[in-house]
Amino acid sequence: MQVTGIITNFNKDWKTGKAIVTLLLDMADMEHIEKLSKLKKLTVTLKRFFKKRSLDSNAYAWELLGRLQDELHIKKEDIYRDLIRNIGSYEIVPIKNEAVERFRESWSRNGIGWITETMKSKFERFYKRNHILWLELLHYS
Repeated sequence: MQVTGIITNFNKDWKTGKAIVTLLLDMADMEHIEKLSKLKKLTVTLKRFFKKRSLDSNAYAWELLGRLQDELHIKKEDIYRDLIRNIGSYEIVPIKNEAVERFRESWSRNGIGWITETMKSKFERFYKRNHILWLELLHYS
């Protein structure tokens, strides 16, 4: 069962040192919860919620990129990469000079939006360049 919700309270069991967590779940099916409560032990995964982009919205994004391609006469993949550089998230990572090409090749295998850029490193004694890793925003379709 996968469900969304929020933590409304948490505490510590002072006898065992374990966490006590109260959840407010976005569901009304108490029968399912009752069945689970009778089990001896559960596996629980808690992680940050984020709304996934639907395949329809992803397809629409690529349709819009196609329209821009027609209007600007620039490949939609190039427009997409430019958008990633301008509004995407990135991380600056020092990479040894001899490992740069192998790393870039490996990084780009993740998808069309996984791009790198090279910049002068502040650690010239160890690295001549740092590399900016851009993370993909959309999935190519």
